[in-house]
Amino acid sequence: MIVEIVSIGNEVLRGSIVNTNAAFLGKELLKIGVLVSRQTALPDTPIALKDGLQEAHERADLVITTGGLGPTFDDITREVVADLFGCGFSHREEIAADLRGRYQNISVSISDQARQPHQAELLPNAVGTAPGLVFTSNHKKMILLPGVPKEMQHMVHFQVIPYLQKMLGERKVFVEQLHFGGLSESQIDPVLRQIQEKLPLVDMGIYPSHGTMTVSCMAEEEKELAFAAGILESHFGSYRYLSSSGKIEEALHNQLLAKGLTLAFAESCTGGALSAAITSIPGASQYFLGSSVVYANRMKEQLLGVSSHVIEEKGAVSEEVALAMWEGAMRITGADLAIAVSGIAGPLGGTEQKPVGTICAAIGGRGELPDVGTFRCFGDRSAITLSTVNRLLFKLYRKIEYGISCFES
Repeated sequence: MIVEIVSIGNEVLRGSIVNTNAAFLGKELLKIGVLVSRQTALPDTPIALKDGLQEAHERADLVITTGGLGPTFDDITREVVADLFGCGFSHREEIAADLRGRYQNISVSISDQARQPHQAELLPNAVGTAPGLVFTSNHKKMILLPGVPKEMQHMVHFQVIPYLQKMLGERKVFVEQLHFGGLSESQIDPVLRQIQEKLPLVDMGIYPSHGTMTVSCMAEEEKELAFAAGILESHFGSYRYLSSSGKIEEALHNQLLAKGLTLAFAESCTGGALSAAITSIPGASQYFLGSSVVYANRMKEQLLGVSSHVIEEKGAVSEEVALAMWEGAMRITGADLAIAVSGIAGPLGGTEQKPVGTICAAIGGRGELPDVGTFRCFGDRSAITLSTVNRLLFKLYRKIEYGISCFES
């Protein structure tokens, strides 16, 4: 099945917003074995939108659009697609009744949102006003979804995925995504090539992120998928982490809850990003005690007890300062585990001896000497920060899960 995603809106084309909808759809469709062949962005202008959707409809078996379903003047997707399918409009009282029930004291354009193409199937929108729509012609389908990410994501989980699974029927496709940390593409690529030679019918993809990596495997035979996953596990088992979302913070979250361990941070260059990652997961309060964000040297000294002499002699970005920060975090929080980090996120502050991206960290638990070391991240300031967070969280996860020192390869 050929599938295309079309994101609709001038704000997407002009860069006013980041198009997260297409990325989300691609990931969710992959989980049920549906591969997206093309992504397109189209403007809120009738002629260009109709031409673009016509082309997508001719190419693909399934087109999924996001955007342009609201009640404002530039929301024209319904009209354009209805014209494309030769479909008129009618009042849908079930939509009007639902909106009146949910928005009694809020002004919404109920009459507009209840006016829908009468040949389209409706996909209820439980968190917004605009329903999704499904058009069918000659065994081809076009699914229209709202552009608001919260609404679109909810509808994908509770409406679109079940709809597509029912539509696919007996077609069985097995998908597995394996998540790794501490590996580069050059390390894992040769193994993927070996697997591809042995199992040419297994579709594989490698998706590197900042400090983590996901390998996606898809096959019609479950045993082939298991064999491919087994080869990866045999080569990189101690680099793998388990996470339904693919995020290392979720893997560490589950690990700490299962083991009943508490955690604290002492952050300099990450500026609270470590804490933000951990607390983005509901339930983090059961194990996460807090973080000291000590950006200035004076704060390192006053809050964590780092010696000014150590800072002056070794520099704020040094393994000695990271160790002292870790000791301070353990002392003032009483946590079972702590991570301390100091580094140079850039673009300023780098030297020949300590270039931008130099990160010093201490990671360990109560009653033992922490692992202390230095590594380097690359990219701009935001990339360095994100890579630092992911790499540190993975190092702690790996230490707990496999008993491997945080600074061993």
